[in-house]
Amino acid sequence: MDKTRVVTRTGLALALLVVLQFLSSMALGSLPQLAKQLITGSLVNMMLALSVVFIGMWPGIAVGILSSVLATLLGIGPVFPVITPFIAASNAIYVVILALIFKRSQAFSARLGAVAVAATVKCGFLWLTVPWVVSRIPEAKPPQVAMMTLMFSWPQAITAVAGGVLCLLLTPVLRKAIKD
Repeated sequence: MDKTRVVTRTGLALALLVVLQFLSSMALGSLPQLAKQLITGSLVNMMLALSVVFIGMWPGIAVGILSSVLATLLGIGPVFPVITPFIAASNAIYVVILALIFKRSQAFSARLGAVAVAATVKCGFLWLTVPWVVSRIPEAKPPQVAMMTLMFSWPQAITAVAGGVLCLLLTPVLRKAIKD
């Protein structure tokens, strides 16, 4: 794929991801926080996985990192901006694992396995780092620490798996529409 196409697709993926985050934060405003997280997180992870499939690992990493920063700057990211680098790193981890395994096999079962591995590692990373960081923020109240601990635990695995599965289901349809 030529450089112009890579840059164009990367920009488009980043824009779509940020728009999805923004729209879901607005449209889901009245839902409980966990429901909003499950929907928005699944869409984010789907876009990260689609970036891997249609653009590649490095552009996918860029999309994962830049979308985290932009979400924070636009006010649709985490309550405590100090955790943004950890979210960005978890997105990069997810992308790298998917890319490495997807590169080796086109088989649906192998790619489904990649989604499971990537989701587990991403979830584990966030579960270990974010609660630790948030618990050290002086202005974080105990209920906020508890909420952040929950948000960055098992829901991360669910959203990463859901996003990866959505990607796998959409890939054949999108391949026909895009026709590299």
